[in-house]
Amino acid sequence: MREPVAFFKQTLKSFRTTGAIAPSSPFLGRAIVKLLPKKGYFPKHFRVLEVGPGTGPFTAALAKRMNGQGQLDLWEINPDFVAHLRRRIESDAAFAPMRKHIQLHQGDIRELPAKPTFDAIVSGLPFNNFSAEEVRGFLEHFRSLLKPGGTLSYFEYVAIRRLQAPFVGKERRTRLNGVSAVVEAFSRAHQVKSIIVPINLPPARVRHLCFEPAGR
Repeated sequence: MREPVAFFKQTLKSFRTTGAIAPSSPFLGRAIVKLLPKKGYFPKHFRVLEVGPGTGPFTAALAKRMNGQGQLDLWEINPDFVAHLRRRIESDAAFAPMRKHIQLHQGDIRELPAKPTFDAIVSGLPFNNFSAEEVRGFLEHFRSLLKPGGTLSYFEYVAIRRLQAPFVGKERRTRLNGVSAVVEAFSRAHQVKSIIVPINLPPARVRHLCFEPAGR
């Protein structure tokens, strides 16, 4: 019960950086790690970055997939989530194989120097809570952090911007339309797989992007 309680407390406290009404489901977690190497075949030097892990539903899916191999870096801006994650990683048996392979950082991911360090990035950032310029900045920064052939995986709630549009003011509607334009442009140019996850609150779409093929 501690994970949902921690999530809801932070949703009420700081919705802009939480951006959801419920923790992501295990089904969404499995979809977000779909393009990573299979469990048992994970390369020893494979590095994964998770941005905005929150209470850790994707972190748990990553830990299961990686199973003691590779390196997992977590960047979370909310100090309460960081404290919750630290306790969970230290005490939850599901994280035992990965404990020595996880680095937990508190801060804004945009503070991380832009150099190709990671083989894969998983993002839980709530893009709808940011401006179009901020979303473009996040996506470009993720691109700069990925090695050639690396993948970016993130999710959005299905049709949420279109559903919100009739019920919000002009300023918010304009901002949401701008976010849609940025996300769709990046998806058209770089998306390699899209997965709808109906068993989630709300239903979600996972987008997998690859900015630069390996070997180029």
